[in-house]
Amino acid sequence: MRNLGILVSASLFAFVLACGSGGTPTGGSGSNGGGTAGTTPAGGHSGGASGTTPTGGNCGTTTGTGGGNGSASCSLPDCLKYLATNCVETGTCATLTDLATDDFNTCYQNGVTESAVLDNQTNVTTLTVKKSGSTCFSTVFEGNDVTNGLGASITVKNACGTTVATVRYDDALTYYLVTCTGAQEVATDPSCLAVYPTSTFMGSRPCEEGACTP
Repeated sequence: MRNLGILVSASLFAFVLACGSGGTPTGGSGSNGGGTAGTTPAGGHSGGASGTTPTGGNCGTTTGTGGGNGSASCSLPDCLKYLATNCVETGTCATLTDLATDDFNTCYQNGVTESAVLDNQTNVTTLTVKKSGSTCFSTVFEGNDVTNGLGASITVKNACGTTVATVRYDDALTYYLVTCTGAQEVATDPSCLAVYPTSTFMGSRPCEEGACTP
């Protein structure tokens, strides 16, 4: 009987040891495991790297250095001040006009282009500004109604095609009235007519006629 008790005790001890070894396993680097902490996924980032500037325009609210040509009296609302600030036209330019349709393309030395397409049935022009092939912004307007002070507005869209503002002349055609989307209309200084980006809204011509392929 004493030998039988010893045998039973030994069996129970072996069973406890076997069960104890089934506790929490040590983590391994199996092929189905997660990636190393801190690594970057293969997919691209939704935004650019810190400090970089995209070639074309932006699609959201942007802060930073605004556009303009140095006019101290021109203070544009933010929806225009920060609209594609890296697409300011510089250098020599040339305009190629299609006399049959009145469409035109204007090319600047720094790679900025303006392409205007006129709908002859509605007299509405769509103007797209690009830099090195990337869209900066676009405008849609009925030229005669805008410049004749008939209350017509220029619709301004960002690089993604979202309307960010409407712009119209005052009754005396001396300055722009700007309405940023979701905001109240504000009057701008007359000098803003010659300041980027407002200076490009209906085309920044005159440039001499010449070769231009946007």
